[in-house]
Amino acid sequence: MASALSDFQPQPAPQATAAAQAAIGDGLVAEAQAFADELAAWRHDLHQMPELGNNLPQTSAYIQARLTEMGIPFATLVDGSCVVGLVGAAAAQGNGVCMDEQAGTVVMLRGDMDALPVAEESGEPFASTNGCMHACGHDMHATALLGAARLLKAREAELVEANATVKLLFQPGEETFEGARAAIADGLLQNPRPQAAFAMHVNSQSPLGLVLYGSPALSGVYGFRITLQGKGGHGSSPEICIDPITAGVHVHLALQELIAREVPAAKEVALTVGKFAGGQAANVIPDTCVLEGTLRGFDVELMEHLKTRIAEVVKGVATTYRTPATIETLSDVPPLVLDDDMTQASLGYVGAVLPKSAFLPLFHAMASEDFALISSEIPSAYFTVGAAVTDTDEHFAQHHPKARFSDAELPLGTAAYAAVALGYIADHR
Repeated sequence: MASALSDFQPQPAPQATAAAQAAIGDGLVAEAQAFADELAAWRHDLHQMPELGNNLPQTSAYIQARLTEMGIPFATLVDGSCVVGLVGAAAAQGNGVCMDEQAGTVVMLRGDMDALPVAEESGEPFASTNGCMHACGHDMHATALLGAARLLKAREAELVEANATVKLLFQPGEETFEGARAAIADGLLQNPRPQAAFAMHVNSQSPLGLVLYGSPALSGVYGFRITLQGKGGHGSSPEICIDPITAGVHVHLALQELIAREVPAAKEVALTVGKFAGGQAANVIPDTCVLEGTLRGFDVELMEHLKTRIAEVVKGVATTYRTPATIETLSDVPPLVLDDDMTQASLGYVGAVLPKSAFLPLFHAMASEDFALISSEIPSAYFTVGAAVTDTDEHFAQHHPKARFSDAELPLGTAAYAAVALGYIADHR
């Protein structure tokens, strides 16, 4: 039987080094609390302009405007929908550009900012009305990162003196697993190249002050689309048609057998076909049938084997039912494997600024995250943090149309982001 979080004893965070403690200080939370109303206003603004995928013109413009007000230089990637700000030595060199070999210490903080195609039912006074919703809390991440940008800008002279830079990544396309890959292709990890990265994700069902961590934290994901080509016609004469729906049913069943008969019972693997589309009328056999699904797991070698087997099974079934098949890759992201040293250090930095937080090494889930593409390139840490509202017993999960998040988390997230940057820089001068 699964255990509740309350069944586990929270662990103290590792002690940050003396240098990191001194750099972080004891005033970050109070400083963030002083502009908590502005943080909430930013978050409510972002919440009311949810945009999808890699196309975030309004959201990007809003982030750019706030960074401009703070005097923080930035560049845009991914056709303008990704914003990368710089605070510290690289920013002081002019034009927000610093060659890697001159960069000194560079740490990157990431906040994603895309939404979901979910019609909001949260009842919040600032609920979105455009048919999309920040049901995963990315508006919280972007806001906390803006808050951290303000805290770090106030300490820019110290960063310049240390020849250190904080790279602020406001990323699109996490929900579609497109954003990190596109940003990396556009040069995200150069000029200057970060030596480490850090990200957080709010949880709508965990209380404030709870921090979960672990590695591998999240599974890899392979998303696919299968198109079966049949021969349409009248439903009264199936013998002169080739029915792709029948083929699609057998493809779906055959894919489930892969999990039942080709995956060891001890392995964590999930294969879901979430879309099955074919036909528009009861008496018409369609030309095509389309299936879309995801494969998730933590064992990279097993995932590669299953991808090969999916292609083989689809081809075999399609041949049997005379429906040529094509398979398209919709997403391909590795498991979120994190660096032990960076994780332990970041726990110390967050513990230094949020000493009353509870830390549990239980972050291991079948969800996926394209931050994995960054963590596979540079040492990274990633935590999930509690952001549940306190005025209801109905704590809906992420992606639910009634999901809600507490504004009270924003100053805490702001301070945590800043503390990781300041602590890492102090430890790597």
